[in-house]
Order: sequence, then structure tokens, then C-alpha cells
Amino acid sequence: MASKVYFDQIGSRWDELRRSFFSEAVRDKALALAYVQPGQVAADIGAGTGFLTEGLVRRGVRVIAVDQSAVMLDAMRQRFPAEDAIDYRQGDAEHLPIDDQSVDAVFANMLLHHVENPPNAIAEMVRILKPGGRVVITDLDEHNYTFLRDEQHDRWLGFKRAEVERWLVEAGLEQVRVVGTDDHCCSASTQSDRRADVTIFAAMGRKAGSSTTEHGDAAIHDAVRQHYAAIASTPSASSCGCGSDGCCSDQSRLYDPALIAELPVDVTGLSLGCGDPVSIAGLNPGETVLDLGSGGGIDCFLAARQVGETGYVIGVDMTPEMIARANASKARMGLTNVEFRQGQIEALPVDDESIDVILSNCVINLSPDKRAVFREAFRVLKPGGRLSVSDIVTEGTLPAYRDIDLTDWAACVAGAIDVEDYLQLLREAGFVDVHAVDKATAAEISGESAHAGRILSARITARKPLPA
Repeated sequence: MASKVYFDQIGSRWDELRRSFFSEAVRDKALALAYVQPGQVAADIGAGTGFLTEGLVRRGVRVIAVDQSAVMLDAMRQRFPAEDAIDYRQGDAEHLPIDDQSVDAVFANMLLHHVENPPNAIAEMVRILKPGGRVVITDLDEHNYTFLRDEQHDRWLGFKRAEVERWLVEAGLEQVRVVGTDDHCCSASTQSDRRADVTIFAAMGRKAGSSTTEHGDAAIHDAVRQHYAAIASTPSASSCGCGSDGCCSDQSRLYDPALIAELPVDVTGLSLGCGDPVSIAGLNPGETVLDLGSGGGIDCFLAARQVGETGYVIGVDMTPEMIARANASKARMGLTNVEFRQGQIEALPVDDESIDVILSNCVINLSPDKRAVFREAFRVLKPGGRLSVSDIVTEGTLPAYRDIDLTDWAACVAGAIDVEDYLQLLREAGFVDVHAVDKATAAEISGESAHAGRILSARITARKPLPA
């Protein structure tokens, strides 16, 4: 029996069955990964009776709901009889009835293990996606419950996460990652006493290019990447990359000389920070540490000493040249408890709740979407985990980035926000015990001193709360 016939048969009772299979946590995870905004258009592929569509509509998103089963679509229409934000279309995942580059996000929940050719289905999702848009797939990890093939007409017994990641990359997506959802799909056999219990993953990737709403963000990322790539490519680079007029301090004043005495000169000379987040973090042996915007690796190498051989340090940076410099230094130092990953801090290539301590040194101010950075930091921290940041903030506001040269953003000035706004974004992300300590006053280097507030290098700490 084809899966279409199966879903036609169970369409009228799918809502009840779905509730026994998996929870709303899967939907919450998918929506969080897509960053959909009110007024955008999303495609829900394999929409069923509207599980994901319901969450999207609640957020003010217009939805093109596609399913191969007319019975499923009719059941959805009955659920949302007065909802004009849903466009119902019958079709299959490998031949989507949607125009090229016409949607801001594509979702596929528990669809992939039913399609004949998963890579082809993913390619179709990418085809209809606008530049800058995101694909989010939630599905089953690989398992051996073969009865699901016969009883629920599963074409595939789940997937290896690495395999799904490869398909997304091959389809042309960037910033690809596959993470857990903290949920399971549970289903009892109707013909035996077997019961399936399978973990559920969430996979996400972004289509290259910039949508209208993301054009400014993309321009900022490019300016920052080019600025720091040039620094990393200069063998003699030895000054702070955050502006020549004093946004950041010389590394000899940032760190205790005893801490950096044994580090290679090409590491200490590539220090581009504005503080010392390691000393205020209170690192312990055995902890796992994440450095946001790790640059040449100085804070990662200092952290690696403190967490010891039983600990581990991950540095994330979006500039390939910086990753290469850091890896070269790591090899020369013979370190085995440090790893560098290329990625953006707004979409971290790090698993959920896997980090004890997050560090960052004069990097978050460079991000055009600080809310996303703090949301990602909260996601990857373990409950009770700590955040220790040195960053540029202001007292007062600076000119909007669209009115100033983007080189000012790359120089740690234009992206700086008022310290109270910074702390509030952390609280909104879920952090508690949020504090900022004034460390040093920096020179005003934006060229807009009549409008600029006081620029500060501050140390900021916060904590992810334990479950109630």
C-alpha cells in the first residue's frame, strides 16, 4: 500500500494518532530554528491536518500547506474553517506545486521517511525557497523498528544525522546543522507487542543570498568577515582589530602577563579582544567551554589550560582565515582538547545543552542580530551553565548602521548597543543573574560624536537557570 492510500485511510483520525506519536515540543523546536516573522510566507510540506501550520499561523505567518492526501487537507480545512492565511495545495514532496523562490521558509515534519527519494525532496524545498530563507526538517533518527514499514508504510527506517546534513549541503544550503529535539516518536505495533521509541532530530539550513529583510545583516556579515580575514592573512598582525583609536586595549593590558607568558607570539599578537573573559569565568577542570568568535584562539587556549585534559573547548568563528590561523597554532602547541568550527554565532554549529561555560571577547557587538546570538547561547548551555563576556557597549545610542560606514561596524563601534538594552536581551533569552561591570571607557571613534553615547568595554556575566 502506498503512503498516500495509508494517509487517506487515517486522515480523519490523524490528530488523535499524532498526539500519541510525538508532542508539541517538535513544533516548537522547528519554529525556533526558522526565525519566521509575521507577514512572511512559509511552506508546510506534508502538512497533514495542520500540526505545524497551526503554529505558523499563530505567529502571523501565511502558509502554503501541501499534502499528497486530499483527505488530510480536507481535515485541515475543517480544523481552520475561517482561516484565510492558509493556501491548501495537493501535491507530492518531490514535485511541489509551488513557484521557484516564492517562500521565506520551508518546513517538513515527519515527511522525509515517507518519500521515495529524500535528496530530491530536499532539492525541491530549496527550489521554492527565497534567497536567505531557511529549510527546517524534523524527522526520525535511524532505528530498527521494521514493523513501521508494514503498519505505517514508512519508506525509510529513519536517517543518520550526518546523512541528512550532507543532503542539505549538497542541495546548496549553508549554515547547516542537525540537532536533537529532546522528544521521541512512540508507536505501538498493532500486530505484536513491539513498541517503537525513536529520537527525533531537527535539521536546518539557509539558502545562500539575502532576502529583502536580511540584506542589511548580510552586508554587515560580509564587512566583518572581510575585515578580520585581512587581519588573519597578515603575518605581522599584532594590534586589536576593533579600531585604531582605542576601542580595544593592547593584549598586555587585557590579560595577566603570567597567563599569556607561555603562549606563542603569533597567538598573543592576534588578540583582537577588549577584555579577559576567561579570568572572570571561573572555569573548572572537566568543563566544556564554547568561545563565540574565537578568532586566533587566545581565549580558547587559555581556557584549555584551566579545564585540563578532562575538559574540552570549542571555538566558533565565521572567518575561514581565522580558523586556519587558530588550527595552525593548536597544532604547534600540541593541544588535543580544543576544536575550532566555522559558523555564525547567530546559528551555532553546537548541540543543545552541551556547554558548561560560554566565553566571548569583543564579538557579540559585531552581530546585527544580537537577540539570535543570545537565543543560541541559551540553547547550547546546559541548565546552570554560565556566560562570561567582554564586549563593547554604550551609555546612550549610536547612529543606525544604515547611516554610517560599515567599516565602523567591523571596528566594534557601530554595532555596540546601550548596556541596559544588552542586558535586557539576555534576560529575554531566558538568562538570570545578569550583570555588567564597567571596565574601561573607550575613545569615541565613530566620527559621530555629537550623537554617540559613551563607549565602554564591559564584562558581562549571566547564568542559564536550572529547571524549576
